[in-house]
Amino acid sequence: IYHSHSMMDDKQHHRPKRRKRRVCLFGLSADPPTGHGGHLGIVAHLASMEMFDEVRVIPVYRHMFASKRGKQAPFQSRIQMCQLLFKDIPNVIVSEAERICFERVSDGLDVEHKESVRVGTADLLTMLITDEPNLEFTLALGADTFIDLVNGKWRRSEDVLQLVEYRIVVFRRLVEEDNASSEELKQHDEVKECIAKLQQKVDSTTATTTITVTQIPSATKSDIGVSVSSSAARNTTDETVLREILSADVLDYIRERKMYAFSDFR
Repeated sequence: IYHSHSMMDDKQHHRPKRRKRRVCLFGLSADPPTGHGGHLGIVAHLASMEMFDEVRVIPVYRHMFASKRGKQAPFQSRIQMCQLLFKDIPNVIVSEAERICFERVSDGLDVEHKESVRVGTADLLTMLITDEPNLEFTLALGADTFIDLVNGKWRRSEDVLQLVEYRIVVFRRLVEEDNASSEELKQHDEVKECIAKLQQKVDSTTATTTITVTQIPSATKSDIGVSVSSSAARNTTDETVLREILSADVLDYIRERKMYAFSDFR
C-alpha cells in the first residue's frame, strides 16, 4: 500500500533502493503469430512466471536475410495480429522496437544503403538498455535458438550474452521422459551442455549467469494432429486446421484482409 507523502518526508527519509523492473523480451516473426500450441502458449507461460514484471513481444521488422525480405506480411499487419493475440494477457506489451532501432541505425541513409543495413539482437539490446537503463532485460529463447547463440552462430553472439548479462529463459516443449524422442533427448543434453559452457566462461569473470530452463505445457501438435506453426497457417484455407493453429481473432484478421492462402494473388 502506498501512502501519500510530502516532499518534506522524502528529504527526511531516504527511500530504499528499488529493484529494477524485470522485462522479458520475446522476439518472433509473427507471420502469423500462432495460438495456444505456439506463440500464445509461450507468452502466456512467460507472463505467468513470477520472475517478470512485463513480457515485451518484439516482432521482427526486417529479416536479417535479404532473400526472405519482402516475403513477410507487412510489419503493421504483424503488429496488429500480435496485439489481437496477446490482448488478454496482463503485463504483455507488443513493441515496435525493431522498427525504431532500424530507423535510428539507417537515419540519413539513401534507399540503396538502407537495403544493406542489418539490425541484429545486439543493436536492439543496446538501444533498449540506453533508452531504459532502469530496466533489467532477460531474453526468452527456444532451445534450438539458445544452442545456436551459445555456439556463436548469431551475429555478435558474445555481445548479446553480455548485454543481457547472461539472463536467459530457455523454453522447451513439455515432454514426458518416457515419451521423449531421441531428438528431444539430444536437445535436452545440448541445452545442459550450453549452460555448463556459459557457466565456465562466466566463472572467470565477475558476472553471474541467470539461465532458467522452463517447459511449456502447450503441445506443438494439436488434438487433431495438426502441426502448430506459422508456415502451416500460411499455406491453408482449411478453417478446421486454422482454428487449431490460430486464435479466432487472428484467423478473422487474416480472412478479412485476404492474407496468405486467402489471397487472390496466389
